[in-house]
Amino acid sequence: MNRDFRPTPRLRYDGDAATLAGLRGQALRELAIMDRENVFDLPVCSRVLRLSGGETIVCARTGSLDRVDIVAPRHGSSRAGERPPLRPLPEREGDFFAIPDCLARYEGMTSLQNAVTDGDLAGWSLGLGNDVTVIAPSQAGLAMPEGLPQAGIARDPGVFALPGGAASGLLFGRAHIPDNAPFSVSCLVRLHEPLEYDYTYDAMGVRNPFRAYFLQSGDGTDFTWDCPGGISPVLGFCSPHLHPGWTETVTYPWPPWNTDFTTHIEELAGARRVDTACPDAPLLTGDAYRDAAGHAYPHPHGFILGLQAAGLFLYNGNRLLGARLSNFESQFGFAPALSDPLTYGLWHHVAMTHGADGTVRVYVAREDDAAASVWTGNQPLCAMDDACVYQASGVNAWTLHNGRTGAAIGAYRMNPVMDVALPRFFHYALSADQAYLLQLEGLTGLFVADDHELGQAAAAGLTPIIIPKEAS
Repeated sequence: MNRDFRPTPRLRYDGDAATLAGLRGQALRELAIMDRENVFDLPVCSRVLRLSGGETIVCARTGSLDRVDIVAPRHGSSRAGERPPLRPLPEREGDFFAIPDCLARYEGMTSLQNAVTDGDLAGWSLGLGNDVTVIAPSQAGLAMPEGLPQAGIARDPGVFALPGGAASGLLFGRAHIPDNAPFSVSCLVRLHEPLEYDYTYDAMGVRNPFRAYFLQSGDGTDFTWDCPGGISPVLGFCSPHLHPGWTETVTYPWPPWNTDFTTHIEELAGARRVDTACPDAPLLTGDAYRDAAGHAYPHPHGFILGLQAAGLFLYNGNRLLGARLSNFESQFGFAPALSDPLTYGLWHHVAMTHGADGTVRVYVAREDDAAASVWTGNQPLCAMDDACVYQASGVNAWTLHNGRTGAAIGAYRMNPVMDVALPRFFHYALSADQAYLLQLEGLTGLFVADDHELGQAAAAGLTPIIIPKEAS
């Protein structure tokens, strides 16, 4: 009876409707298959079909409502050198470039304070790990900044050398990346070695049973992750995030739990047991993973956790990831921007933008190539939770706890070995022209003025060429 009076299904195109309309018939057939397979007339069910062209059909039933989403491919794309041409660089004496509304720029050579002296982030100071050193650009193979001597404006940037490990990294104030709003970050980065995934729980001397990944899904049910999965912010923040609907019965490969794995158990919320692992991920097997009775550890592949993340990240060894997710369990059907691998030992200027329409762009330019590449994705505008008390560069280190008992159950540290210079933060999405101008600032030393410097330069009779924001 209920089937006969079910409301008309809701059909939604997630992408260009004209392009996706040809899949309407196939989508409705998939909905009919879901209905036939739901022999017990369950009030909640779903069916997902991934097509060879990258499109996804998601059929779902919630109560009396059926919904069909036809989702366009979300893969990032590379378009090398496809920037709108920037107006010619100033040739007349007294002309200079400017970009509006940069809220933070850190130099580091003589001061750790935000060099932008007005705006919402004025007065912030940069936090340095104890093992971080700051060296001159000339020592690191970078062009010396020009400054604007006619107006008495100097630049004195340093290069932050991050050695990895516990005392590495840079910390910025929480407000550098806003919640629920567009933003951009940019900097120079030079990678010295690949970012490795940390599988070891040092405090217990065993492999970590709990492994945090940037989880993605097309339907909110099946989740995937990239291998090996190492992630650390270039400019941003990430932390473990628990799935509110996952609960597992667990035991641990350390005392007193390894007295008897079958009786020493507890409930753990937020993680999911898996029966597969990345090819290079070590399993929790062998003599060290047996209890006193000789029983093997019952979770050899361990458990997965999700992440919340906002910003630009080093990912999977030597790639860049532009991402923003706060609740992976409900924010599905999105794809981050993922770059090609960076070249070790070379400087790259990188910029990541997240616009009001959700579009993410990652711009990458190598020091030995004037052309730049851009990768695109789509992410939701969202807010990080209370774990986010800072933004960072090169810091991803967490101790995991069972939320029901408070006991520590794992830990990891993924702090890369890299150099960073000229970090900048904006609370809007930079245009391609603006990203290119910052590339020239970083790799050639071109002077780019901030808002608080315009009056000083104008008083000296100089003329700004302002690269404006794009209309949003």
